[in-house]
Amino acid sequence: MQNVSTISDIADRIDPVLPSFTNSQLYDLFRDQPELMVVAVVNAQGGVLGLMERHDFNLKMAAEYGRALFGAKSVTTMMDASALTVDVATPLRDFTQASLADRPSELMRGFIVTRDGRYEGVGTTLSIMKAISQDLQDTLTQQRDMMADLIRVSAESQRHQTFLNTIIQTIPAMVLVKGAHDSKIRLINPAGETMLGVTSAEVIGKTSHDIFAPDQAAQFARSDRRALDSAEAVMIEEEAIYNGCGERVVQLKKTVLRTPEGEADAILTLGIDLTEQKHAQAQIAQLAHFDPLTGLANRALYATEIDKALARVQRQGHRIALLCLDLDRFKAVNDSYGHLTGDALLCQVTERLKLCLRKGDFMARMGGDEFAIIQNIDRPEDAQYLAERLIDAVKDPFVVRDARLDIGLSVGIALAPDDGADAHNLLSRADMALYRVKGDGRNGWCYYRAEMDEQLQARVEMERDLKIALAEGQFQLYFQPLLNLDSGDIVSFEALLRWHHPVTGMVSPAVFIPLAEDCGLIGALGEWVLREACRQAAAWPQPWRIAVNISPLQFRHGSLPGLVRKTLKATGLDARRLELEITESVLLADETHNLKVLNQIKGMGVRIAMDDFGTGYSSLSYLRTFPFDKIKIDQSFVRDLPHDRNATSIIRAITEMARSLGVEITAEGVETPAQLDALRAMNCREAQGYLIGRPAPGIEAYAPRKCA
Repeated sequence: MQNVSTISDIADRIDPVLPSFTNSQLYDLFRDQPELMVVAVVNAQGGVLGLMERHDFNLKMAAEYGRALFGAKSVTTMMDASALTVDVATPLRDFTQASLADRPSELMRGFIVTRDGRYEGVGTTLSIMKAISQDLQDTLTQQRDMMADLIRVSAESQRHQTFLNTIIQTIPAMVLVKGAHDSKIRLINPAGETMLGVTSAEVIGKTSHDIFAPDQAAQFARSDRRALDSAEAVMIEEEAIYNGCGERVVQLKKTVLRTPEGEADAILTLGIDLTEQKHAQAQIAQLAHFDPLTGLANRALYATEIDKALARVQRQGHRIALLCLDLDRFKAVNDSYGHLTGDALLCQVTERLKLCLRKGDFMARMGGDEFAIIQNIDRPEDAQYLAERLIDAVKDPFVVRDARLDIGLSVGIALAPDDGADAHNLLSRADMALYRVKGDGRNGWCYYRAEMDEQLQARVEMERDLKIALAEGQFQLYFQPLLNLDSGDIVSFEALLRWHHPVTGMVSPAVFIPLAEDCGLIGALGEWVLREACRQAAAWPQPWRIAVNISPLQFRHGSLPGLVRKTLKATGLDARRLELEITESVLLADETHNLKVLNQIKGMGVRIAMDDFGTGYSSLSYLRTFPFDKIKIDQSFVRDLPHDRNATSIIRAITEMARSLGVEITAEGVETPAQLDALRAMNCREAQGYLIGRPAPGIEAYAPRKCA
């Protein structure tokens, strides 16, 4: 590129937003500024956090309850945290070529421009295409000026001939001169030789018919005749030629050189090779509408097709079904085998799903492991039959890189015009049906029903109540004791969060904790739990340990070590008395980052325990990765003691392994004396459950005592 040389030349200096900016504020910003395509999210120091892309964002927010679900949340809940980032000094050509080759889908969503690691601006594919177009136009203008110079120079005296030849030989465009009467080539420069795939020695003195195939020669002859018949230069914006190696797209300008008497003497052709620019534009156009991994249509093309389909519904009385598809257990495949295996699996899944479609059906990849199908139907059952075919298509295992992978498929169905006549409502309702399938056990299909709207409204109301509860202090900690089976002493307590709703009474943590994670309140809620648990434990009459559960989402922003350090200092609790319980999903989410966080916390003297051990995919591997102080055997194994041989064998194996690693063991869910005796016999040193003590709002009942 000539005029536009670096990313700095195309960067848009658009003000970024901070994490405190809400999705509703961003929605209004996009609405009020229709030309605004992307907005960066940065921290107070200008460090880049992520990117918000207008189209994806509006699809979610414009849904029927989109603003209710997401409006009050921070923009960080919907941003792309892995957006493409490029330094302002990067050459534009290098960036464009590298992005198209390696990260085309990220390029289509836009990118963030930085200077010395801090936010500088944003860029879009539109700005790149404008740069390409401007560069092409500038090149053409320059070549036109150079051709005009050539015409003037050709009329000068012989003493300028050397200078003229130098220009002709070095100009980065084809210069070709033919006789006006005999059509024989008189001159061709090196750029012309490359463009046409010939050498000067081969073509001088010959006509196009002597050199090229009949169709190509006739094409050249027609354009020459146009120039001879015109009083002005003839511009041919795009012409396809074959140079022996492949097809090239060129732009030509033909000018007739005349004698002083006005007679046509020669035809001067100036040509610019547009092939690379056209190829780049075609790639960008392809990426704008198709998913680069699967080749399916993308969200942008889906939006166009659903609008067309709904227009047919309104004008012609057609009926359509929108099917939202989501792969079951795909995240586990990605986490266990890596993204390359996940991508290969998506490609195989796509091929199987395509075999289920019929002429007129349209399928798009909406992102990740989510797909959408627009189906023309005669009756509602047609959508059911397609859903069943799709589910059946993925039930057989996939073999990817020698791994045998079992997944499932969940399908939500919404019908038009029955369930909605606009794209946003129809997609929202198909999604509601999909979530119902997920909640009912996955690997099935479900039609949208009107009561799903009521359920969503109930969720919105509970989210509102959850925010009020946090602000008004409606939460309370209960404490459940842990018993040392050797000494019979209570050695620690686990802090358990309880919510007493002023209207509905006690709300199960299984209900409000996932909701707090979804709506962005888990950070504030988790901070309160940690602070309150440490505050109360610091005032206990005995130096019992206090165990606090940590959500995987609390690891996301890397501020957990600072929170722990600040809490210990504020409450005066000895770090050795604090124990943080995590599940293996913490390590599955971002193993490298979260291991760093865990090591920082453990370095303070705080104990780390793995909760629900044995229920995940990779528990054993994580015992090698991180030196846990304790593992807690999930109650699903303890429940079947002492009669189930398999449960007994598993617990004995875990206990022996833990002893060899120097890791403490706690058995959860102990409810009967027989279970306690069985655990003692297997040398399990610590137990927790209703037999030991139920969760209570205080620890007064647990004065130092012995347990037989």
